[in-house]
Amino acid sequence: MTPRSKARRALRLVGWNALLLMAGLALLGAVGEAHWRLRAPFTWADRPFIWSPTVGQAYAPNVEVRYTNYLDFWVESRTNSLGFLDREPIGVERAAASCHVAVIGDSFVEAPLVPIADKLHVRLEELAARDLPHLDVTTSAFGISGTGQVSQLAYYDEFARHLRPALVVLVFVHNDFKDNSPILAGLDRGIDPDRLRNVSATRGADGAISLRPPHPGPSRLAGLPPPRRHAAHERTVDYLAGRSLFAKWLDAKRRALLPWTMPAPELIAWVEMLSRPSPRYAALLDGWRPMTRSGINEPFFASTEEELPAVHEDALDFTAFALDQFRERTDRDGAALAILSTHSMRARGGLGFERMAALAEARGIPVIDQYGHIIHQGAHRRDARWPHDAHWNAAGHRWAAEAVLGWLKRNQDVCTMRKRPASPPRVPWLAEYESIASSQLAARSVFDVHLRGNAVSYLKSPCGVADVRARFFLHVFPEDVESLPAGRRQHGFDNLDFDYHGLAALAFGGKCVATRPLPSYPIARVRTGQFTPEDGHVWVAEFPVGDVDEEQNR
Repeated sequence: MTPRSKARRALRLVGWNALLLMAGLALLGAVGEAHWRLRAPFTWADRPFIWSPTVGQAYAPNVEVRYTNYLDFWVESRTNSLGFLDREPIGVERAAASCHVAVIGDSFVEAPLVPIADKLHVRLEELAARDLPHLDVTTSAFGISGTGQVSQLAYYDEFARHLRPALVVLVFVHNDFKDNSPILAGLDRGIDPDRLRNVSATRGADGAISLRPPHPGPSRLAGLPPPRRHAAHERTVDYLAGRSLFAKWLDAKRRALLPWTMPAPELIAWVEMLSRPSPRYAALLDGWRPMTRSGINEPFFASTEEELPAVHEDALDFTAFALDQFRERTDRDGAALAILSTHSMRARGGLGFERMAALAEARGIPVIDQYGHIIHQGAHRRDARWPHDAHWNAAGHRWAAEAVLGWLKRNQDVCTMRKRPASPPRVPWLAEYESIASSQLAARSVFDVHLRGNAVSYLKSPCGVADVRARFFLHVFPEDVESLPAGRRQHGFDNLDFDYHGLAALAFGGKCVATRPLPSYPIARVRTGQFTPEDGHVWVAEFPVGDVDEEQNR
């Protein structure tokens, strides 16, 4: 055989081997894809978040949530009428007559990783019915991922307090210090700390801390360049993972094997960007340069008692502020307050737990230690979490419920003393409803439409979820079309359509109240109502603004 023949034969052999390898990989991919398509309860995760002007990011009410890490769990749950992953809210009268426990927190309370029946508060209610039936314990939960106690104050103000809880339990996790700090939370997400999507706090020139409402949308740090394009192989992986369940599983497995402290070099640029325009930020960030996202949180849990960077001391101040606010609110409303410290607070020797416990002790807030309860069971804290996710599995939720139950057994007076006021303080939305109802009536239809100052308001009582599922349209016709933004002049009116967000009034008062500001230019008339894409207009009302006549509606 000539050398040329040998070369051709070798090339043919290589070609056949390559072809067989490609065929084998294709077969493996087809089998893997078929396996996951048959096994997976659903194809892709879906978390339908909305933005609320009172609480920030929340789930849409009464929608399906599908959550998976493509490795450990595939969970389908439904939000309740308030937009939380919980059962329908208990009636106000029933809650007030019972020993109601309101659990407030972040993703550990949201808990899309387990069915609602396995969650901490549901387990607590079941255990208390067995061990403490005389207390008549009822529960509810309010939690959204990515929040700390500062943001969670809105959950108490808007939802939990209306149930007149006997006990409020704050679930404290390892990243809450960071999430309470606008600077650290902004750095973690690459967002302007002054324009966070949830309720946040700010420090004034006098050093006093105050709450700040949610910003309608996250804003990237000023001057921050667009996200870097991934390398070609990463773009290929993202492309395949977005179209194949098997590729998604392989990618999830790959990411799980990577070190969780992956470098994030853009963090240093973000720190420097924050420092340049703001002397206050520069002083807080001086000398601290995180190399990884996990490094943002790390100083709180350092293995030795060392001096914290200034920005982390600042975060402790914001956490203290949030606990003061919760203490003030629960004292006002006659509820007991406790903190459930998750097993994650004991990371790296537990210094983070000690920092949190010191803040709680200074405010007379008892701390329930889930880690201690887990150890008492002869288990390890890793048994409370998923193999590829740090959140609680069903066992973690059960141990958390048992820890709270143990505390409740030792402190039954929070239920039996009935220290809650007979007449709870007047809630803001009820005062707003009554104030608007006494103002000028512009139109009467399915909703009463009122004009007050430079705003239009919508009232309905009694009101239910079905009344506000349809989107509201609000069309403002100016006296001079030139007053309109350039993009609206061809239409002849401003379009200010909106969705209803007053969920607390709806659930706890059976009332609907919504107010929208009107433009500052002279207005001739307003046309408003509700509509759906399927049915068109549900109701319509039209009225002049200068001379309101309640008969001019239809």
